[in-house]
Amino acid sequence: MSASALLVAISLAVAVAIVLVADPEQPWAVAVLVASVGVAVGAGAFGWQLRSPPGRRRGPRPRRADVLRRAAGIGAIAALLLWLRAVDGLSVLTAAFVVGSFVLAELVLTTRPQSSR
Repeated sequence: MSASALLVAISLAVAVAIVLVADPEQPWAVAVLVASVGVAVGAGAFGWQLRSPPGRRRGPRPRRADVLRRAAGIGAIAALLLWLRAVDGLSVLTAAFVVGSFVLAELVLTTRPQSSR
């Protein structure tokens, strides 16, 4: 079992334990649930992006730093959307701004500068 799969399993176990044991009226329970689901989604995205497809590789292997940045962004999007839902602030507009800001940041970070010839 890889480290990212282990982190997904531990995070989901924490989330299930919080749902079964803690009172949802306690603010710490909601915060721990949102954080653990965000970590699980981020770790799952990390493991999914690093896995090698069966058969022949078609391109170069992605850099671990890029994969880690993207996985952290996906986990943060999941956590932010869950937090907005918990505080009753989730709408189509706020979700679009959350996702759009991460997409824009990814585009800025992955765009290569033009050569100055």
